[in-house]
Amino acid sequence: MWLIVRTGEQQGQHLSVADDEFFLGRGEECQLVIPDGKVSRRHARLRTLPGGAAELHDLGSSNGTFVNGERIETATLVGGEQVQLGDTILVASLEEPPRQSGHTVLGSAIFRRADSAVHRLRVQRGLRRATALGAAAVVTAVVSAILLATRVFFGDDASAAVKRVVREAAPGTVLVVAQDGSREVGSGSGWVIDAKEGLIVTNAHVLNGGNTFRIGLANEFRDARVVGVAPCEDLGLLRVRDTSGLKALPLGSQSSLELGETVIAVGYPGNASGEASLTSTTGVVSVVESAYRESALDVPRYSNVIQTDAAINPGNSGGPLLDLDGRLVGVNSAGRTIARDGRIVQGQNYAIGVDRVKEVTRILRTGRSLGWSGFSFDYPSAAELRRSKRPVGLRINEAVQGTEAARAGLSTKDATLLAVNGFSLDNSLASYCDAVDGIASGEQVRLTVLDRGARKAREITVALE
Repeated sequence: MWLIVRTGEQQGQHLSVADDEFFLGRGEECQLVIPDGKVSRRHARLRTLPGGAAELHDLGSSNGTFVNGERIETATLVGGEQVQLGDTILVASLEEPPRQSGHTVLGSAIFRRADSAVHRLRVQRGLRRATALGAAAVVTAVVSAILLATRVFFGDDASAAVKRVVREAAPGTVLVVAQDGSREVGSGSGWVIDAKEGLIVTNAHVLNGGNTFRIGLANEFRDARVVGVAPCEDLGLLRVRDTSGLKALPLGSQSSLELGETVIAVGYPGNASGEASLTSTTGVVSVVESAYRESALDVPRYSNVIQTDAAINPGNSGGPLLDLDGRLVGVNSAGRTIARDGRIVQGQNYAIGVDRVKEVTRILRTGRSLGWSGFSFDYPSAAELRRSKRPVGLRINEAVQGTEAARAGLSTKDATLLAVNGFSLDNSLASYCDAVDGIASGEQVRLTVLDRGARKAREITVALE
């Protein structure tokens, strides 16, 4: 089976699917790494079948997996099908496509797996490569050209204002890297809420999967530690000791926003250059304040978001959404590409509203978290649970160093969280949020955990951070 990329920066490239299990997603651990903000970290999996066909499984992705325009949980590919993940379209083929001028076989000159003849694509940022090799990492904090991707501005004043906002926001916008030991497991953006105290705000899902963290600013990295996390609000707060060069971003108010007002999303998304550079996209406010509900396993119920058509790309998560006065009005967090009826939608991106950000960070700054157990999750799909013959629950991913969860021995990736205080969970973040709703920081909770291979679950008592 071959996969041919039909859209995006990898258009025209192709690769062979020869492993028994082949993962597609944004995560570094996937065989096909797709630089698409609407693609989940582990989005889908292919399992090869006799005769060259392959079975495609959605892994509980945020925006779903589509085959020939229909959302699927499991589908068999026999060649000729169109597969859509986020905004990326792939075509399955049983025959190797002819090579075109300027196009390459994915992974042929990038990375070869040591235990397989199959090539693996990696979209390598300069940062990721430096982390993987243990070399000194360098982040080129250069403000890119302003991308007026969705709006044409008339006159020089608006253009000059956008340039000024991005320039002034640069020392207040950082790259956030989540690590498992020395290995990078994810990255996103963040912004400075208090320069003197070295406090950095980002999305909770940017921190998910890591046990140590770093931030990048002005061509250097700084170690960061967790101050507090609110997974059900998708916000987290980090602190760095070295505060030199940091500049706090001023906070605006949603009451001053207007429909159609120009806003700018700033952050560190991946790009074709392979380097992590500060970039910006510009759009308008589509909705000043709304709730965001998505039937996805890893998405919380956002109570207050700003909808904008400013493009939010992989790595933008956690970065600031700014008005033309340079004030932060939201935290870039989510995007929608598929409507509930399965139709493709465009220009629906969401930032946590600044009014809600103020409320949550006011608590996090005291060192208290909101509903955080000290570890992060993976969200197995129903099909994956059936295949693995595991009970319904959340896969424990990684416990953050220094937390009660880490001291209790929950730094494992092979256990399932079944219940909190007897409240049974399904395989979604929303079920966990329902279980911890109303439980205060420092309060003891009883976790029911089933280790892989064990016949009986065990109970662990820890305090919420």
